[in-house]
Amino acid sequence: MKRKQFGFIGGYVVTAVVLAFTLVAGACSSDRTTLTGIVPRTTTTTTTQTTTTANLVSIQIDQATPVRTTLGNTVQFTATGTYSDGTTGDCTYNVIWNSSDTAIATIGYTGLATTVTLGTVTIWAAINGIISNQVDLIISPNSASTLTSITVSRSVVTDLAVGKTEQFTALGSYSDGNMTDITSLVTWSSTETDVATISTSGLATGVKPGQTDISATFSGVTSNDITITVVSP
Repeated sequence: MKRKQFGFIGGYVVTAVVLAFTLVAGACSSDRTTLTGIVPRTTTTTTTQTTTTANLVSIQIDQATPVRTTLGNTVQFTATGTYSDGTTGDCTYNVIWNSSDTAIATIGYTGLATTVTLGTVTIWAAINGIISNQVDLIISPNSASTLTSITVSRSVVTDLAVGKTEQFTALGSYSDGNMTDITSLVTWSSTETDVATISTSGLATGVKPGQTDISATFSGVTSNDITITVVSP
């Protein structure tokens, strides 16, 4: 606070008290102090100002879901915070970024996601218990490489009991020599759905005793067949 003499009026020294305030706008935190007004007093030359605290109430990832990219690329995510006074601020560098599966894609503190393998992950941000919306990141094969074959495998080699489940996986081989798990990308099928069904994630469920062939298809390529036997529980 600085006191500055302005001059003499009627033999009296008139002084003004100058209050200096610094306001940092746009920072993303759990609360933010903002200027609400300067109210001069009528009986003194001292000026005053009041402040209020605006609390962070929500975080919004700016990118619409889903975000699509190809293997080998990076994707920049950004986040905007909304405060209790209605103002907004860029939160990209202040939140904690999260990936639902870091084996498929990682994301750093700046919001930059790096693809690791093919598949789909969910990205979200959080700070002080406030969680953002979720955005799906879908990673597809690089356009320069071509899928040449799909190999389907099963988690166990025993018979599948009625009512039980078994996970199948699909491994894609590409023209550039890469081999990638494409379980979540392929279209799964069962030749006898009354014997066993298989979900979009490759999870087979025994329905009734019998045999069925499980296979997967993606980008015009069909995998090998795996025959499973469903038995009574």
